[in-house]
Amino acid sequence: MRRSVLFALLGLAVANPALAQVETVSAGAEKTAVVIYRDRVVNTSRLLEESQQSWNELDRQGLALIVETRTIDLPAGETVIRLKGVATGIIPQTATLDGLPATVLERNTDFDLLSPGALLQKSVGETVRLVRTNPETGAEVQKTAIVRSGPNGAVLEIDGRLEALQCSGGPERIVFDRVPEGLSDQPILSVRTRAPTAGRYTVTLAYLATGLQWSADYVARINPDGRTLNLDGWITLANFGGTSFANAPVQVVAGNLNRDDDSVPVEPEVIRKTPGCWPMDTTTGGADVDEVIVTGSRLRGGFAMAAPMAVDNLADTSVDEVVVTGSRIVRMDTLGDYKIYTLPEPTDVRARQTKQLRLIQREGVAFERIYQGRLSAWDDEEEQVQPLTLLVRMRNQTDRGLGLPLPGGGVSLIQTQAGQSLFTGQARFEDRAVGLPVELGFGEAMDLTLANSMDRRDYSARDGHTRYVIRGVSILTNDKPEPVEVEIVPQQYSYDSFRILSSNVRSVIGDGGYPVWRVRVPARGEARLTYAYEFVD
Repeated sequence: MRRSVLFALLGLAVANPALAQVETVSAGAEKTAVVIYRDRVVNTSRLLEESQQSWNELDRQGLALIVETRTIDLPAGETVIRLKGVATGIIPQTATLDGLPATVLERNTDFDLLSPGALLQKSVGETVRLVRTNPETGAEVQKTAIVRSGPNGAVLEIDGRLEALQCSGGPERIVFDRVPEGLSDQPILSVRTRAPTAGRYTVTLAYLATGLQWSADYVARINPDGRTLNLDGWITLANFGGTSFANAPVQVVAGNLNRDDDSVPVEPEVIRKTPGCWPMDTTTGGADVDEVIVTGSRLRGGFAMAAPMAVDNLADTSVDEVVVTGSRIVRMDTLGDYKIYTLPEPTDVRARQTKQLRLIQREGVAFERIYQGRLSAWDDEEEQVQPLTLLVRMRNQTDRGLGLPLPGGGVSLIQTQAGQSLFTGQARFEDRAVGLPVELGFGEAMDLTLANSMDRRDYSARDGHTRYVIRGVSILTNDKPEPVEVEIVPQQYSYDSFRILSSNVRSVIGDGGYPVWRVRVPARGEARLTYAYEFVD
């Protein structure tokens, strides 16, 4: 019978060795699938910029579901199963193990992170080698030593005498011939079980982990007809953790996922070494030992692979490589209230790497080019001159060239002029479902202006509120060689009892659900809007 086991375990297999007569180790997963979530729309440029900062904590941000398939040889009786190779940002309390026909006897939260201090602490009473370097000749001399005290003032016994580490006045380092039991350079999940019979079982290990994020970005190229554009969308996968996932099926989920304070990885305590020299607890000028060499047990990736890490080592989480894949398109499906996008084929999601994959490719998407100005009742009553904002407005419908869920992200606008592609602005938008408008603001138009003058009157209203009546005139000037349509928005439309009293241009409800005046301005000409509206503040 299949059992689902919930556990929260990292590192050391069992706190009491007497309880673990038999141990079986799963060195890694045969297959891994990755599903990456997000709780907000991610700005790719800011994400990559932050990754270059030494203080970033990107290995503790983001959220992904990791699903591993493993084969475990389980002996009969009591066994400690050690699951190695899990993601460095694992959130252990979320882990489940399915397919194990055994009774769970013990769950353990003890763990030790491999570090120079931890090596010293676990090696008290053990024999090590001390290597001292002659600063003048560079010659090295090795001495056999016994560790007599731990990292807070390490003391070694050498030839029957006690010496404080790093107090000889010259360069020295310790060489460990093995890793003490219980230390690991990677998180390890473990569970103690009792199985009635021995056997080989295929199990599924699933858990949440931090350090993985994704974002969406688009390039919109305006066609020569000026009414349609080609839209290319890209997904950026970012792995800021210390674990790579090879040939993994990958999915990303759009929608603002709710997270609580429990969805963060356990942060192990990093034990640090502190020199303590006689007689004044100061060094005698020798350099600090920055290197601890371990032989007989090769470590994958060194200490930089351990996570979470201390703040002074977080620079290792910067992105080292950006990979762009080919042109195959992801598949889109529904996941409850979210949208899930499946990459067309398995891919490598390597540690500290970003990868870009094509999301969508749409040609001939219909759009409107609109210029927008806004009127505020709180502006000065004297004439105000303001530039207008360029809006590119699309509707997410099949008959308009789209008709698919669009993950929010950044858009770069490209326009061709005299055979040359020119960048003309950037905008951002939130997730857009099918049927909803996509409105992008690409900056100010230099050859369109709105000059507005208004009169504001306030009157006492019931319940201590104030009723405002706004009357004004807007003059629109167009220096372009072609006519344009300008959309003017009264910014107080969201106030209670907002009402348009009169205007020389009929107002309409725009795609955003708010009232607007649409005024057509002739080429190299002017147009006038007179208006009056009221609201209660």
